[in-house]
Amino acid sequence: MLLNNWLNYRIHQPENPISSAAIVLIHGLFGDRQNLGLLARNLQDYFTVIQLDIRNHGNSPWAETMLYSEMATDVLKLLTHLKQTSVIAIGHSMGGKIAMAMTAIAPQLIEKIVVIDIAPVTYQINRHENIFSALEAVIQADVTSRQDAAIIMRNMISEESEIQFLLKGTSKNLSRV
Repeated sequence: MLLNNWLNYRIHQPENPISSAAIVLIHGLFGDRQNLGLLARNLQDYFTVIQLDIRNHGNSPWAETMLYSEMATDVLKLLTHLKQTSVIAIGHSMGGKIAMAMTAIAPQLIEKIVVIDIAPVTYQINRHENIFSALEAVIQADVTSRQDAAIIMRNMISEESEIQFLLKGTSKNLSRV
């Protein structure tokens, strides 16, 4: 259960949209609503564009579970709150799986889906094990700065760009990693 009712979101509304269907952009694991920003900027003059942080990401509420059905329901509740009656769901990676789940739950709302870099299959469980280990180490160390968190992460993650991407998804004071 989410701590409050709505996901963090940003909505762009053009003066004269070319479609009544809004576009909802759903980021992937460890991301936030800004990850698909280039796409949003290219579409916002033509469509209503909704960028959001899924649960446990960015500035959205945090919950104990992250089932696809729950995350899809979170997005659908937000779309209902925003009075959207037709959407084009664009999801990257985990966001693509959320978009597929949204279509299964509320097919009448989803006009189209665009799924980027994911398939409707089960993936190996330990695919991101080093990332989860690094995040757990940061939590256990009770660090208070992104710089300290990066030092710990470098022991488990070799790609600096991956570390910086993960740190972008943390709050500045690291009270929520």
